[in-house]
Amino acid sequence: MLKIGLLVSNLKSEEISNFCAGAIRAAEKEGIFLTILPGGKILSDEQKENIESFEYQETVIFDYVNGDNFDGLLIDIDKIGEDVSDFDKDRFLGRFLSERIPFLTLSEFRDHKTINNPWKKHDMIQGYQAVLDMENYITAGELPLPKDDICIPPIETTAADTMKQLGIMVDKIIHTSGNGVDIYKKIMTTLAHGGVKNAIILVYGDGIANTPKNPWIMPETILVKGILNDGKILDLPKGTIVGTMNLLDESTEEAMNPGGWIVRTLFYNENQNGVIAIKVSPQYMIPGFESLMYEIIQAAVNDAFKNVICQSMAEEIRALQEEVERGDSILDRLGEKDLMTNEYNRRGFFTHAYDYMQNEYTEGRYAIISYVDLDTITTINDLYGRPEGNNAVKRTAKVLHNVFGEDALVGRIRGNEFAVLLITDRKDKIDYLRASMQQQNARLMAEQDKPYTIHLMFVISSFEYNKNIRLEDMLKEADQSLRNMKDMI
Repeated sequence: MLKIGLLVSNLKSEEISNFCAGAIRAAEKEGIFLTILPGGKILSDEQKENIESFEYQETVIFDYVNGDNFDGLLIDIDKIGEDVSDFDKDRFLGRFLSERIPFLTLSEFRDHKTINNPWKKHDMIQGYQAVLDMENYITAGELPLPKDDICIPPIETTAADTMKQLGIMVDKIIHTSGNGVDIYKKIMTTLAHGGVKNAIILVYGDGIANTPKNPWIMPETILVKGILNDGKILDLPKGTIVGTMNLLDESTEEAMNPGGWIVRTLFYNENQNGVIAIKVSPQYMIPGFESLMYEIIQAAVNDAFKNVICQSMAEEIRALQEEVERGDSILDRLGEKDLMTNEYNRRGFFTHAYDYMQNEYTEGRYAIISYVDLDTITTINDLYGRPEGNNAVKRTAKVLHNVFGEDALVGRIRGNEFAVLLITDRKDKIDYLRASMQQQNARLMAEQDKPYTIHLMFVISSFEYNKNIRLEDMLKEADQSLRNMKDMI
């Protein structure tokens, strides 16, 4: 089965929607697996510097194009590269040349090979012929003779019928409670109610940071979270993981079949979360329909991530309330110092960390970030009371101050969690600090002056100077490493 990719900017215009409808008809007739990839518009380096929205996240779908997934490509370079120079268009097409993927452009551009009659209006007949062109170009190495007598069966469903299906989807996703509902199963159920028979969702878990200045690096694997096959949601083994670069091949062997598929990237703000692939018929190529359907799905995913963030905030508020109940004053929360340990509180730590970074994090230096968790605090509080828990917290702060030194910023950012920031010109400093923390941990656990054990779970990360890396990125990486460590226990 031939696999052909159709790269377009979006499916909002009547012209490109009609073109895609014709392409899908040809794929269905020829038994071709046609993947339509609406990836928005590519950006120049200058545009990347000034972009204020997250629309650039849509272009990531083009990163999934490789020789394993596609035998050939049809590329609407005019629309995809509408806002950039010919140099940027050439650079974009160069990716596929280096991968040795045969491609045809929908319009003339430099000396690149085009479909038959590229100057004609993009319509159903041209879309149909373009797929035949690509099929022949892949198998025979040349374009076929264009046909003047192409007869495409008319689309029987009206625009009103198609939009009615969209209304059903909107109603379903709005009126389904998110509490306790798997968001990906919710999306699959919604698609099924809207008449979609085949779809698949693949995700990366917590997401992967992707910004114009610091583009993402595609992981080797991705998690299959949902498959809709012939209108039925399949039960998947937990932890179904497949290779990312083959996600349109090996990952969907059960669900993928000839015809037209639309594949979109899922994202939340600066994070790439995964992809969704939906099989569509020509009836779905009503201008704007697919874009609205995608926005519904994207909104559902974003809502799920917002709920996770709200839950995290609620947990933090509860932690702060517990600290106040243990005797911390409201003034302590509003000021910069944690009165129990005399180190910075969360507010003070972050306030001074930014100043510290700006003044000291320069060429040739290293920022060392540590997250530390007093993971025996619950046992101490439950068995020996809050006063002993407070003593353990104070002891932890003292240990951190002794290990990292006077130049480090130490902050108690949650009840039993600490953050440390130290900037140094010694590349090997991190090895010394890790060894020192391990020694201190062993000493704390060996002490016999208390009937309980103080144990510190910690991570220490080092970041060589890079003008593009932010403090938030460093803290997020360290925090995630600590949470991964907790999950393994």
